[in-house]
Amino acid sequence: MASDLKAPFWSTLSADLSRFTEHERGVRALVRGMLSQGFHAILVYRIFRWCFERGIPTQPFRFLVERMIEVMTGISIPVQARIGKGFRIHHFGGIMIHPDAIVGEGCTLYHGVTLGDRGGWGGAPLIGNEVMIGAGAKVLGAIIIGDRSSIGANAVVVTSIPPDSMAVGVPATVKPKTAHQQNELRA
Repeated sequence: MASDLKAPFWSTLSADLSRFTEHERGVRALVRGMLSQGFHAILVYRIFRWCFERGIPTQPFRFLVERMIEVMTGISIPVQARIGKGFRIHHFGGIMIHPDAIVGEGCTLYHGVTLGDRGGWGGAPLIGNEVMIGAGAKVLGAIIIGDRSSIGANAVVVTSIPPDSMAVGVPATVKPKTAHQQNELRA
């Protein structure tokens, strides 16, 4: 899980960048990733999170930059959210993260994902390490998503999910991952 310690900027950003070369090695994959809207949103979050953790005032500049990123990319990552290193937004657009959400290390979000509360109450989710959340999925409330779990596209998750599980459907039902699925994700 993401820790309460102040994150070192360069090693965290380096871990985010390394996610672009996991499946395709080389400079081309890295440059393509660096030019993606998802990375731009992550970069802005990392810069302002670093300042936030150290008590460096950045308002109103932060507000303007965050709004510009939100309009340009459709991604809202408030500086109060805690996101571990190796974070990847695979496709941009429609991603909303609650300020109280905690996201572990090595997680991947696809477009249209919401990590939020239940309409002003119910808290925000805690996402474990190496979790993949599919396109259009909604993870709502003070729930825990276990390490190495996968949330299927368009799933609505309102209950905690154990580690190494898969949640699919509306409302989401939980299924254990098969050995083949677990190995496929690690490859």
